[in-house]
Amino acid sequence: MKKTNKEKTMGLYMQIWILYVLRTGSDKDHPLSIKEIAERITSMTGLGNKSMQEGNDNPVKKTVQRRLEEMVAFGYMYGTNQQCSEAYYKVLGGRVIEIEGVPKKYYFEPIMESGDVSMICAAIESNHYLSPEETEYLIGRESVALSYKEDELFLPYYRNRKKEIRLIDRPKEKDEKYILPSKASVTLNKIAKIRFALKEQLQIAVMPGTYIAKKGKTLFVPKSDKASVLNPYAFISQNGQYYLIATHEGYDNPVHYRVDRIYSIDLITGENNKYQKREDIPIKLQGFFKKGKFDADKYTATYPLMAYSEPHGTINCEFACLKSVLSIVIDHFGSGSTVKITDYKKDNNYSKVSVLADYNNVKMFCTQQYAVVTPLSPPDLKEDVKKQIQDSLLRMDKFV
Repeated sequence: MKKTNKEKTMGLYMQIWILYVLRTGSDKDHPLSIKEIAERITSMTGLGNKSMQEGNDNPVKKTVQRRLEEMVAFGYMYGTNQQCSEAYYKVLGGRVIEIEGVPKKYYFEPIMESGDVSMICAAIESNHYLSPEETEYLIGRESVALSYKEDELFLPYYRNRKKEIRLIDRPKEKDEKYILPSKASVTLNKIAKIRFALKEQLQIAVMPGTYIAKKGKTLFVPKSDKASVLNPYAFISQNGQYYLIATHEGYDNPVHYRVDRIYSIDLITGENNKYQKREDIPIKLQGFFKKGKFDADKYTATYPLMAYSEPHGTINCEFACLKSVLSIVIDHFGSGSTVKITDYKKDNNYSKVSVLADYNNVKMFCTQQYAVVTPLSPPDLKEDVKKQIQDSLLRMDKFV
């Protein structure tokens, strides 16, 4: 029987119909046979209806079988040197799995499970840098990555957040001027620029921002008239904040920029309009790279409060800490080779902590935790912490 033009056109998209049926109607516990898939496609598109009305088998089944064989083959080739299969897997958001038997059955295996998506969405929800529009946009995209059954598990959470389930549009960029970072839908753009600069090893121009009070409003404004030229080396999360780790052009000391405190980021172009390459990794940062990969744990253990100051630099510091609050020490300095915890012989209630970290970080930590931490060495540490606490008390009396 001769096919109509409509049937020919719709038949060209058979893989899309198959993917839609498997994506929305199958999972590991609910695989579908070729017959079931063909029936659902016929129900959606009308393909094969005329032939079946004349008493013939559904002609869609043969096409479905051929296309399924191709889709399974491509899906299982993921991870080999064949780049086409990797692209296929990523574009589909998963792969088609074949279950042996009579008849054979198939289901769609998504790249991410509901637990993965829930974890990502929780991180998005708790990120105060994102505007409500950005949060909705990202969570909507994440929920699309689930199979039908996983989607059913996740949807109650999503429905509680928004009455209608829909894929919202990308948030439009707003004017950055005089708005708080948490209100600006430009955060994703800043992060994208940082990641691109890191990947391509490019210099960036960063304008720090600051808060001012004006006519009863809190405004976020440029901190200076001139942007800083930076060599970016890493992008990490620490203590609930995102930090860019970089050096100023021509200097070796690392600096840390909180993303929410950055007013603007621009890529720098040089001759022939090409992006400007960053400087090589300085000596002070080389120890944090292993086979080209940045060791975030080691770095945050060294600079737990994301501050850096001279003249002491990174040295070995010791302090006594109540055993009951050792978790606070681990939260700040980590538990790797740069941290050593032993019994404090002078008092059984305390442990002795030795950390290889920036002096200024340890000083601030001991000052903040003075109720449960006592600085031991170097001698300057004890005196500096004592002076900071005394100055705070004097200032308190002054303003009371």
